[in-house]
Amino acid sequence: MEFRDSLGQASGFQSYQYRMIEFSLGYKTNHVLKIYEKDPVLHEKLESAFYAPSLYDVSIQTLATAGFSINPKILKRDYSTPYTADETVRNAWLKVYKDTGDYWDLYQLAEKLVDIEDWLQQWRFRHIKTVERIIGFKMGTGGSSGVNYLKKVLDQRFFPELWDLRTEL
Repeated sequence: MEFRDSLGQASGFQSYQYRMIEFSLGYKTNHVLKIYEKDPVLHEKLESAFYAPSLYDVSIQTLATAGFSINPKILKRDYSTPYTADETVRNAWLKVYKDTGDYWDLYQLAEKLVDIEDWLQQWRFRHIKTVERIIGFKMGTGGSSGVNYLKKVLDQRFFPELWDLRTEL
């Protein structure tokens, strides 16, 4: 609590390393780039990651390369926008999960993606509880609603089809 005032409007979620992780996983928000406009080196790194395909985009391209019929709009989408679930991607992953013998490598890829998201969500949860324990529900240093904002972040999903299809398996 003693050093919060010296942080000004700084926020842990403004960490460029954290944003690089989010961008690589596909969670991209345009306002983040504005935060770094005063630092050209970091801005360039973030901008490059912002417009690059995410890990999931590359994974979906791998499904297409393996012969699965993927919606061409998904394969040629604007990578700077958040990914939304697609039926053709869901169908491909469902086939992978139902036939792991033929698609073992893709199955392993899918499970590693789920592991990554699970680990990040566990980290986010622990972060929420740490913040709540230290400052309660005070305003966040970056101007956010603190714990309430952090709780909303838990609802973000990077690989929606991989979570949704578990209901069908």
